[in-house]
Amino acid sequence: MLMLRRVIGEEIIITVGEEKIVVKLVDTIGTNHARLGFTASQNVRIDRKEIHDSIIETGFNPEAAPVAPLVPVVRIGDRLPGELMRRKSDGT
Repeated sequence: MLMLRRVIGEEIIITVGEEKIVVKLVDTIGTNHARLGFTASQNVRIDRKEIHDSIIETGFNPEAAPVAPLVPVVRIGDRLPGELMRRKSDGT
């Protein structure tokens, strides 16, 4: 196991083939926690270990799961799309 010491703002670069993953120490929280930032191309999947283990154990592939259709959101006070047409034809 490679052990490194980093100061906030410093980075570690991991290269696998043509892919490059940049790990940055963003913040430390107390003496036992660190906040890390990861930068990689979109085809590189980065998971916490417990999530990775769950995916392996169940065989669930979140990327292959169906995506729910987008539902339009209307803010209070906004007119519905068909309402503009109705009001113009009503003369109001």
